[in-house]
Amino acid sequence: MIIRAILSGLALGFALALSLGPSFFALIQTSTKRGFRPALGLAFGIFLSDILCVILAYFGVAQFFDNPQNKLYIGLIGGTVLVTFGFFSVFQRKAVEKADVEVKAVSVPWYITKGFFLNLLNPVVIGLWMACVVTVSSNKEYTFIHILLFFIVSLSTVFFTDVLKAYSANKISNYLSEKVLRIVSIIAGIILMISGLIMIYRVFA
Repeated sequence: MIIRAILSGLALGFALALSLGPSFFALIQTSTKRGFRPALGLAFGIFLSDILCVILAYFGVAQFFDNPQNKLYIGLIGGTVLVTFGFFSVFQRKAVEKADVEVKAVSVPWYITKGFFLNLLNPVVIGLWMACVVTVSSNKEYTFIHILLFFIVSLSTVFFTDVLKAYSANKISNYLSEKVLRIVSIIAGIILMISGLIMIYRVFA
């Protein structure tokens, strides 16, 4: 069960890391124009906001998990949300437009704050982490330790992937054509849909 929690956390982390949005393009732009350290600060701010979203979501819905019937409904809703996000990511007609983020030469703490609020104020991010919390917590086979391990792995995967993006931004920025962005968006959407379907299946298992 521990191995399953780790592998599931890795799968979710990589799927979220492939998602395209303002935070992704801000990270690339910051690394390209200002260097690795500011981009690392931005990535750390995004990481902190993800942690906050998970904590708030978990303690906000934890009281409902004592009822088996609630676990069923919550698992279905959460899995459906993941499938929906994945569906729109795959079938959207246009690639996500690059956010025109102006980055000023200021201290690293500013980039941490910027990353924190840039990610936190994105309703898609909040919805995704809420869906993940409710579906994972509704798994009858998972204890608190399994849930904690799942989110440690998934959050760490997202963070270290963001660091890798920042480090290699100068190289990959040359390949971020609209076609490449579309392919990445489709891959992320498919992974999210599969993850959501698996979560729904486990509710009935």
